[in-house]
Amino acid sequence: MRRRKHQVTSGDDLFVGIDLHKHRWHVTIRTFDVEVFSASIPGTWESLHRVLARYPGHSLQAVYEAGYFGFRLHDRSVDHGIPCIVTPPSLVPQEYGNRVKTDRRDSSKLAHLLAKGLLKRVWVPSEEELYHRQVIRRRRQLIRDRVRTQSRIKAELRFYGVHLEEPRGGWTKIYCETLRSIKFGNRWMQESFSRLLELYEFLSAQIDKQTQLLRELSETPMYRERVEILQSIPGIGMISAMELLLELQDVSRFRRAEQLAAYVGLTPSQYSSAEKVRMGRITGIGKNTLRSLLVEASWTLIRKDHTMREKYDRIKIHSGGKRAIVAIARTLLLRMRRMLLDKQAYALQLAA
Repeated sequence: MRRRKHQVTSGDDLFVGIDLHKHRWHVTIRTFDVEVFSASIPGTWESLHRVLARYPGHSLQAVYEAGYFGFRLHDRSVDHGIPCIVTPPSLVPQEYGNRVKTDRRDSSKLAHLLAKGLLKRVWVPSEEELYHRQVIRRRRQLIRDRVRTQSRIKAELRFYGVHLEEPRGGWTKIYCETLRSIKFGNRWMQESFSRLLELYEFLSAQIDKQTQLLRELSETPMYRERVEILQSIPGIGMISAMELLLELQDVSRFRRAEQLAAYVGLTPSQYSSAEKVRMGRITGIGKNTLRSLLVEASWTLIRKDHTMREKYDRIKIHSGGKRAIVAIARTLLLRMRRMLLDKQAYALQLAA
């Protein structure tokens, strides 16, 4: 469906809202006051560009929601001189009580909010940064696949009444050899179970290869110095340092420390009513993997750093251990930012 509502006049700024789907995109173009175009088009840059080319001499701005389609549309738009923002869906303002959702309405809302300046934008990494980030994310995916395979193996053993004491932590070579020695007395079951063990071994080998690839990346000039700085923190190794760097990249893009804490999701939620202000749990919005990494590193840190231990104990008395360790994780994140900006190693505070 295509609708033309008004003619644009020379010099009008135009705002383009794009609702993306696999095969079709819905595009809405508007001025500050009225919609001038609304239509469903084939889901390609060429189709979109033909629509936008109908408005020569106008200042165009575009927006679409972050997600499945990545940043290719953003890059093509910017390359053609059209500023584009990628907005996080969770931060798009919602209309209370409006439960009608269509592609046309979604694109219209994006164009309207863009015109009003009410949309947040996600940071768009460079192509090189995207490729580098995929190294750590692929490793994470492989680990999740291996965990699922381990769960299937354990479930199968329980189902057939095979009881084995599982080692703490990762599966050892001895435990894997024990799994291979299990005999079911039936060819069909034995070979089917072997496929599961082979899949586990294959994934373990792939994780090792991806870890080596990550190590090679950490030794390149782009990351070497920053990895060494982060590794000076107790509880942070090469993998953790690269996880932080690849997900955050240049921390100087966060002009204030609080912006970084909010990006990772380590900012306390706040409830205000009249004169009462109550601080709640952390927002949880942001990077789950980084929060988990920082909390895990914080447990090591409070055993090594006397000042951090004192802070943990002080907060724990009033707010409990969980909130205390999250507070340490937030402090650690902000220290990391300062260390990277100043290019200084961690200053460990030992007990007197």
